[in-house]
Amino acid sequence: MSEKLYSVVFTFILTTVFVICLAGINAIASGTIERNEQLEFRRSLIYVFNIVEDARSLPSEEVQKLYMDRIQEIDGEQTVYIADNEGKREIAFTVQSAGLWGTITALVAVDESGSRIVGIDFVNHSETPGLGGRIDETAFKEQFRGERISSSSSARIAVVSGQDTGSKDDSKVDAITGATRTSESIQTLLNKAINDVLPAVLEAVN
Repeated sequence: MSEKLYSVVFTFILTTVFVICLAGINAIASGTIERNEQLEFRRSLIYVFNIVEDARSLPSEEVQKLYMDRIQEIDGEQTVYIADNEGKREIAFTVQSAGLWGTITALVAVDESGSRIVGIDFVNHSETPGLGGRIDETAFKEQFRGERISSSSSARIAVVSGQDTGSKDDSKVDAITGATRTSESIQTLLNKAINDVLPAVLEAVN
């Protein structure tokens, strides 16, 4: 075998081995990433349904057990999640809407009648850390629990500044200081959730 041919064959074999190794590593990593994403999504479901007090600190085994025992998944055009919480049926679904820097994906839970928010979690977003990124803070998300959904299609839950938001019947929560655009995006996202997604969700489960 000539030296030139040997170099070509050696390079080809080395490249093939390298590509196979990379493909194997990627396959293993992809499976791990997918499992972790599924775990965190199920943790978010437990949080929005308020099944336990501190879902964020639950061990992964407990997350999986609670999900299997307490939450029913209904596949369809829009995947719906149902929980029986102290005898009350509650419904959760995902919704996406534009944020300041990208798409915000939220998990929204409502009561069976679709008249009150049970909980909300933001499972994916690109909002600015320390500003719009504060939508991840528990204090912001907990405002939505039990909030009555307004009949106004332009402000199902108004995200406002400088107003009294103390009542769960006023359909208002406090905006994030210094993050006006993100706060507006959350109101838009909830309008979309209630106006566009919820009717199909309620039809699917009733």
